[in-house]
Amino acid sequence: MMNGDFDQELDDAAELATARSNITENKMSRSNSKLDNQSIEHNRQSLISSATGFFNIDSVLREMDSALIPTPPMTARRSNTPHLFTCDDEYRSSQAGGGFFAQNKFYCALKRDMKEAYDVEITITKSKDDSHLENSIYIVHFQSENAENIHMAQKALRSLFNSTKIKIIDDKSEFWTQEQDCVRIVQAYADQNERLHISCEYSTIGLFISYFDENISTVLPHLCTTDVILGRILKEKFRSVDINLPVSSDLTTKNISFFAQDILKLEAEFRHHPILIKLEQRYIRLFGILDLINEIEQQIENIKTKYASNMVQLNLEPFQIKYLLDIHSHELQEIEKRFMDAKIIEYLSNGEFIAPSYVQNTIKKQIIELAALCPPIHFIIEEEAFRPIAHKECSNLIDIGRQYKCHIDIEEHTVDHVCEIPRATVKDHVSNKLTAAAIDIKQGDLAEQNVDLVVVCSTSFYLCQNLINKAGHSVKQEYDAITNDSPSEPFETNAGDLKCRKLLFLPWKIDKASNRSFTQSIRNFVRTAVQYAVKGHHTSIAFPSIGCGKLNVGKNIIANEMLIEAQKQLLMANVLLQIIFVILPKQNDVFEAFKEKLDCLQKGNIEMKDAQVSYRLSTLLLIIISSNEQKQRECLEALNNYVQKSIAVSELLQQTALKKWSQPALNKFYRLCRHHQVVIDINLQIGYLKLYGSKEAVRDAENAFLNEQIFQSEQARLAAIARDIIWAYEIEKNKWEKYPPEVNALIEDQYSSKISSFKYVNDKSEECTIDFQTMTEKCLNRVQERSIIRQGDFAFPNNWQVQSTNVDQFPLPILSDEFKQIHNLFNTKMASKYSEIVRIDRIQNIPWFMQYNSYRNFSSKKHTEKKLFHGCPQQTVPLIVNSFFNRSFAGINGVVYGQGAYFSSDASYSHSYATKNATNDERCMFVADVLIGDTIQGNSKMKTPPAGYDSTTDGNHIFVTYRDDQAYASYLIVYK
Repeated sequence: MMNGDFDQELDDAAELATARSNITENKMSRSNSKLDNQSIEHNRQSLISSATGFFNIDSVLREMDSALIPTPPMTARRSNTPHLFTCDDEYRSSQAGGGFFAQNKFYCALKRDMKEAYDVEITITKSKDDSHLENSIYIVHFQSENAENIHMAQKALRSLFNSTKIKIIDDKSEFWTQEQDCVRIVQAYADQNERLHISCEYSTIGLFISYFDENISTVLPHLCTTDVILGRILKEKFRSVDINLPVSSDLTTKNISFFAQDILKLEAEFRHHPILIKLEQRYIRLFGILDLINEIEQQIENIKTKYASNMVQLNLEPFQIKYLLDIHSHELQEIEKRFMDAKIIEYLSNGEFIAPSYVQNTIKKQIIELAALCPPIHFIIEEEAFRPIAHKECSNLIDIGRQYKCHIDIEEHTVDHVCEIPRATVKDHVSNKLTAAAIDIKQGDLAEQNVDLVVVCSTSFYLCQNLINKAGHSVKQEYDAITNDSPSEPFETNAGDLKCRKLLFLPWKIDKASNRSFTQSIRNFVRTAVQYAVKGHHTSIAFPSIGCGKLNVGKNIIANEMLIEAQKQLLMANVLLQIIFVILPKQNDVFEAFKEKLDCLQKGNIEMKDAQVSYRLSTLLLIIISSNEQKQRECLEALNNYVQKSIAVSELLQQTALKKWSQPALNKFYRLCRHHQVVIDINLQIGYLKLYGSKEAVRDAENAFLNEQIFQSEQARLAAIARDIIWAYEIEKNKWEKYPPEVNALIEDQYSSKISSFKYVNDKSEECTIDFQTMTEKCLNRVQERSIIRQGDFAFPNNWQVQSTNVDQFPLPILSDEFKQIHNLFNTKMASKYSEIVRIDRIQNIPWFMQYNSYRNFSSKKHTEKKLFHGCPQQTVPLIVNSFFNRSFAGINGVVYGQGAYFSSDASYSHSYATKNATNDERCMFVADVLIGDTIQGNSKMKTPPAGYDSTTDGNHIFVTYRDDQAYASYLIVYK
């Protein structure tokens, strides 16, 4: 039955039905009497046989029936017209199949079939349902000369509507089933076919198609169909297709291209046809009647062909392309706007563009006209002062060219320029080797270190908790109280049960933005801790090796950054602070990395990057490209003027004060110049300084130089003023504590200025007022005043020789009385325990002697001064000579009688600690002046002597001191 064109079959069926209807009407016209029942049945069977012969479908898919419940039939009544009977049936639109009554085609077909099959005339009227206003009521009026015929027609209509079924199209793979407009399209196809009767509705599920099922209804077959027939219609008479568009097209954004406009015109033209056109970003979706879809698809392909773009090659030089993109980008954009399907800027860097064929020649001609150029002008910037800033100035030079409609092509030639930082002519108190000797590496437990300050990385949970637990309850209490306030700065606590004096909790602020920022974060950690220790006048500090645990940072990186920064801070502070790096016992590879790096530093090998600054100096060749020679010349003049106004060269002569600059001051100034890209050249011997770079940077460098000159002069002035003066404050009756050197100089300066009082901020950030009239000091945080005292006119020992530096050693002549006196003191217990006195040096450490002498003068126990011995390894000697008996340097003798510096009146006892040098068999022993004061029996837990005492002892010949100024190393005996 499905062979051939289905539309033709439907048309044939309609013609057959019309012919049969005409035969029936001819029969009825011969007589006005009632139709014979046999004749009616014959007509009905004729309709059925013609319909079933046409739709012979073997496989029928049954759907769930929707029961139609019509209202009870009205009793047939005789019409006023002679020989006519009438009857009305009521149907609602909400009932199954009720939607068919709204279709005029269905009404006409139903009227025709009723007349043909039953000789009954019907009319349908519509009214509102008062109980459900959204529904409609349809009244079917039957009229015939035979009441039995009306009854049969009513029964046939009920049977038809009871066969109503719904075919649901919900295939998610088909886009059109999700579009509401599909109802209009499918219904339009049915409305064009006289033989096909369906009613379409849309829901969120999909398309609902109501129809009268031929397999159920035995009457009115011309109004029925089957599920299989509907499936074949949807499959063979409709089509959905996706048509891909060119990549450059976009129908969902501005829709301004000619291609998009033509597509939109086509969509508007067919908008009211039985077809669904859906425009997506890169394709068009179509659904509708087969022939119509094929027609539109062809039209779209024609549009695509018309506007198909392809690549066009331009015969341009690279410099012409750069010129176009730099100077004429606006004009190129205007061409793209004019020819909306063209893409020029996106592809021009490769010397090509994309456009439809019908506009390619026009666009190409316009681009070639824009690229017509004059011969380029070459300009080399040779000014020395511009070279440090040339690289970062490239963008500014290009912008100047644009102002004159010129493209600036830049060729940059770069060289590395290294400036060695000169060695200061002033001999610093400490040197590279000396600072390196103040650094030590140990394997063990950080909690066991006998130092002033242990640094705790507070961002390491394990390390932090481990040390707090070992330190005990008092430390935990103090730690919790401070951290509850969320401190932003490092903070200090007591050490509790640990051997150190204080704990410093310091966060490591890791920055992994780059390798440089990460290594800088390591240096920042070390720098902060060392500066804190120096400011607090601590003498020793212990660090953990951060980053070698879970972070698994390279051991060589950690060792390099921590050790270099530690030495750098000691050099800048010009102090000998004992720094110990403590490595965990199992981290042997880390320990070896630290030891190897420290060995290099102790040999005087500092990192090259810390002894020099480097620059990248550039010479620029500017190629000025333009289409206008006058603009080129104007641009050249503007570029030259800009260069001259951007740079400066400063030369300062006869700067003799440079000879007095310390090494840290020189290092700091060189790095400041490097930061500002100012190249520096200094000759300390003749006092020559040259600076060149950008005008603003050179001015800043000059100001920094002058400020440093002023600072150095002020420091020298203050040092001279306070050279022989000591200021101290009373901590208890007849017990005095000296002010730090920088505060001491400040007080003396104010005192010399004859002012009555002045204010300053101490190292605990307290604001204090000193009253010279009452000789008292009062701090805001303390209620009580305390007395201050000034002592001056210190006389150095008569046997001291003239020296040019703060620290020096002088070998004693063998025949001098001074040599014999120290030799005899040494021989008291050592006469038979050595073979040779190599030399005896007098130690002249001016700052240390002044500190000791001041302590002695302030003390009421001058009578307790003794000459005692202190033996030590030879590598420790320079640390003690240049500093003092730091307990971290001297504490290797043990802590049996307290955690301080050990001395003995028995040289043979100290001899056991004067270890032999492996290379020359020499040993070293100090003869020290020690003010032991009141002493008491000591023990290993003592960090300071008990209140009222100044030192601890074994009760015999050993004495332990706890202050840096309590002893002075007067002589060094070198012997074998």
